[in-house]
Amino acid sequence: MITKIKIDGFKSFSNFEMEFSPLTVIAGTNASGKSNLFDALNLMSNLSKSDLRTAFANKQLRGEVSELFTKYSDDTSASEMHFVVEMLVPREVKDNWGGIAEVKTPRMRYELEIAKRQNDQGFEELSVVREQLSRIATDEDVWAKKYMKKKTSIWRSSVSGGSGKPYIYTEIDRGYPTITIRQDGGHGRGRSVIANAVTQTVLGSINSVDFPHIFAAQQEIASWNFLQLNPVILREPTRYDVNYTGNTIGHAGENLSAALYRLYNQDPYLMEQIIMRLSSFLPGYTELEVKDDKANKQFVFNLKNNEGKTFSSRVLSEGTLRLLVLCVLLYDDKFQGLLCFEEPENGIHPYRIKAMVELLRLLSTDFEDEDDLLRQVIVNTHSPVLLRWLKEKYNDEDNGVSIWFSKLISHPIDVNGNRRSIRITRISPLTKSFQFSFSEAENKMTIADAIAYLNTENKNL
Repeated sequence: MITKIKIDGFKSFSNFEMEFSPLTVIAGTNASGKSNLFDALNLMSNLSKSDLRTAFANKQLRGEVSELFTKYSDDTSASEMHFVVEMLVPREVKDNWGGIAEVKTPRMRYELEIAKRQNDQGFEELSVVREQLSRIATDEDVWAKKYMKKKTSIWRSSVSGGSGKPYIYTEIDRGYPTITIRQDGGHGRGRSVIANAVTQTVLGSINSVDFPHIFAAQQEIASWNFLQLNPVILREPTRYDVNYTGNTIGHAGENLSAALYRLYNQDPYLMEQIIMRLSSFLPGYTELEVKDDKANKQFVFNLKNNEGKTFSSRVLSEGTLRLLVLCVLLYDDKFQGLLCFEEPENGIHPYRIKAMVELLRLLSTDFEDEDDLLRQVIVNTHSPVLLRWLKEKYNDEDNGVSIWFSKLISHPIDVNGNRRSIRITRISPLTKSFQFSFSEAENKMTIADAIAYLNTENKNL
């Protein structure tokens, strides 16, 4: 679970920071910069599991490598980007070799700086300038005290004292910036690398519980999911003869049938729970059937209604399929951590958006429930209907829900003594219950814009 982020030098972000609740909804018009936040999270997730060049080349980031660094008004760009992420991780981690370790400090802060430089041949290269992973001191943890209050077993450090040194840190050693992994709880040897020589983040190189806190942070960031559902892909069966990518729901909705088949084999009663949840929002559906079509080497599913009619995935509406995906995720234990959902209202009739809102809240952690999984949902939207339902049903009473408004503003910046102008993203809270460190003028301006936006859009409903 991500609790706070700071970004500088990536796309439209300059000295940007934002906090997150279990369900965070970011509203704004098109081209307001809200999707750039998902791109930043996506890049960080990629960097935690692949080398720099591969991570930056991911097509989901919507831009070439040079376009990911902040552009200035004179057509130059930033040479470095900086990220800081604060997170809450599970108390226990497991690696692929059966190793299990306790995470004694589940509240951590990860910092990363990446630079682009010209090499001797005149080509731009990417390098890690600085990397750090440290624990967040219990006494200073404002976020945890706000959201989890007395649920100290989830977030408070289980040990006192010990080394105060970060698990990963960067320092100058013999004239070179050096990234060091310190020995973590007696589980392994520390090691150091020259920062400019690495082609992958140090965090991304850890793949076992020998370094439990680093591994927990790596697993958390690597597991971030990004949904941008495509109705054409949602309607397709999951073929397993070629290009089979697994049995969890993918970025565009691929593998929906395979995920259902896995859940059915795990516990057939899960199909009844999923259809009961779906029918509470879409009355009339009474049965969800999933099977292995061995003749065609594919997994398929059908829905049946109370008249006995059967509907294959190919004829279901986009809205039905989107709600079904959320119902599946709700009962799938493999879905844990962060889910970023791009414009979930697409294809949903306005009268069904209330159901969408309820599912989004159910999918995110309720810290009042001791047994709830660590799940978080961040949504970006331009639907005033979705915001209206959120505010009426949750936002004023539910501490786990926050609503924000995104816009682009012109901002002067000093670069090496030169004054330049950039268009930057500002995302501000829409309620007094979630204050943030913007100036009073910026907050008033943003809230006024949001009210005007909502009123204008509502006239068209």
